Amino acid sequence: MPGRLRLPGSLCLIDWLAVTRKFFPLLLLSTAVYAQAPASEAARPGARGSVEGRLTWFDRQGNKVGVVGDPGVYRTLSISPDGKRVAVERTDPPTQNRDIWLLDSAGGASTRFTSDPGWDAFPLWSPDGSRIIFTSNRDGGVFNLYEKPSSGSGNEKLLYKSTEGKGATSWSPDGKFLIYYSLGQPTHLRLLAADGPADRMAIPLVDPQYNSITGRFSPNGRWMVYTSNESGKSEVSVRPFDAATGTAGNPVIVTNAGGRTPVWSGDGKEIFYITPDGMVMALDVNAGATFQAGTAKPLFKAPTGFLFWDVAPDTSGDGVRFLMPVPTT
Repeated sequence: MPGRLRLPGSLCLIDWLAVTRKFFPLLLLSTAVYAQAPASEAARPGARGSVEGRLTWFDRQGNKVGVVGDPGVYRTLSISPDGKRVAVERTDPPTQNRDIWLLDSAGGASTRFTSDPGWDAFPLWSPDGSRIIFTSNRDGGVFNLYEKPSSGSGNEKLLYKSTEGKGATSWSPDGKFLIYYSLGQPTHLRLLAADGPADRMAIPLVDPQYNSITGRFSPNGRWMVYTSNESGKSEVSVRPFDAATGTAGNPVIVTNAGGRTPVWSGDGKEIFYITPDGMVMALDVNAGATFQAGTAKPLFKAPTGFLFWDVAPDTSGDGVRFLMPVPTT
């Protein structure tokens, strides 16, 4: 693990522990509700964000332009870096077991990727597409991170364990870092070295007195986007990220009327997010050495019921495509 991982801002480890002790009782009483916060580990049937229907491609006008896989119950998902495959959490109808499946993004074959009796979720591709990590409670109830070659060969092995449940949402383009968020309430974003001992230390990316969730690295690795209540309400923010030191800078809040589950376009020139009333929004950004944002524009009304979505990383501009589970009507 890189030796220079630091806590955000000017916090040192002792400061962070003090903050945690001070605010932990308040956090337990927090009534903030985040649209993507997962169900509890015990609430296996009907987990929040599960949709019975089809994985469906949309263009930026909201037109349906294709489907992926068979009808089923889908939840968390991730598109491969080359855009050709989709890793998705799917419920097996006879057993109600939740496993990871790999689907052809053009609508073709489906292959079961995991088959453990535990609950497998939050699949995430490595930047080169060779590995997939996922979270599972297969070993004692706590959701830990596991990995497996995306070819499906080889064994699934433990990647990272800790005392809190976790779901990974982004892998840095250089392959060195992961972003995950703690499952349940409150939710906190953590930064983790992609490789190292299974019990290595993760560090907070956002001050733990706030909820933070669904972090994603920009395509160039210089920024991260996420949702948090740092401003007093749930908004989309970005922070600069220094891969050399593993540190995140100060937040820039980019929404003012609420937003959740932000994702980057393949070229990094747009951030897409969903408003509290379910509108898909597009925000033009310049995320180079400095960050600049334009005015957000509404694209289309999202389907109902889903919490998890993705943008094809090989698409951008007028050709951008969004993948969402659509309920059966």
